[in-house]
Amino acid sequence: MTTKITLDPENILLVDIDFMNSTHFEELTIANELGEYVSQYQDGDTSEENAAKILELLNKWLEHTIPHFERENQLMQETSFPAYQVHAGEHEAAIERFKAIISAWEDNKDIELISDYIFTQWPNWFNAHVNSMDMMTAKFAVANGFDPQATVS
Repeated sequence: MTTKITLDPENILLVDIDFMNSTHFEELTIANELGEYVSQYQDGDTSEENAAKILELLNKWLEHTIPHFERENQLMQETSFPAYQVHAGEHEAAIERFKAIISAWEDNKDIELISDYIFTQWPNWFNAHVNSMDMMTAKFAVANGFDPQATVS
């Protein structure tokens, strides 16, 4: 079996706010677990059990990502982050893309689409997003009085 990981948690950039980093690590854990099942599927385990696990993890990931983005959006609003519209727009587009990926899996079990998303598209987007949008948001929020160890409810 060829197991790939989406992103190595030791290689992601940390931002200035703890809850954002924790959320990113949680997301990587889900994505990497999903990557294991996608690899198994690509290696021939096309069982209904494996396909169901892929769908379960896709939904778990989406259910994690929505509040993740909502917390970041709330932080930006609370601190009057000037690039809120751009950053929140990236969140919205990412959620819509993710929903389309899930629908494609439900409709036709397109493993190549899922594989390309989880091993190429999403890691590239995630790295770029964390290294730009999240980094700037965290720096701005801390510079404007947000406690880096606080959480957003």
